Amino acid sequence: MNDPQILALCPSSPQGCWSIDHRCFKGRCEQTLHLATLVLGGRVLAAQWLYKPAIGLRHQSPCSILVTRSGYQQVVTLLGRIEYGVYA
Repeated sequence: MNDPQILALCPSSPQGCWSIDHRCFKGRCEQTLHLATLVLGGRVLAAQWLYKPAIGLRHQSPCSILVTRSGYQQVVTLLGRIEYGVYA
């Protein structure tokens, strides 16, 4: 897996009524879904993975920690570990 790429900036419209935090959360979700699709081999599997507790995230679901930039980085790191089979 390469370094994470920005697929899109936080959109300003048509969700103009959403806060910047929520727009950024949605952007991180889409970026994570894209990376997870590449790593796990399918969009459906990746979408399911986003909502299941992960041991590598202290039993939190990836989606639940994407609220912050550091949570996003933790999820990206976990996907890299999964891709390369690093579990320790």
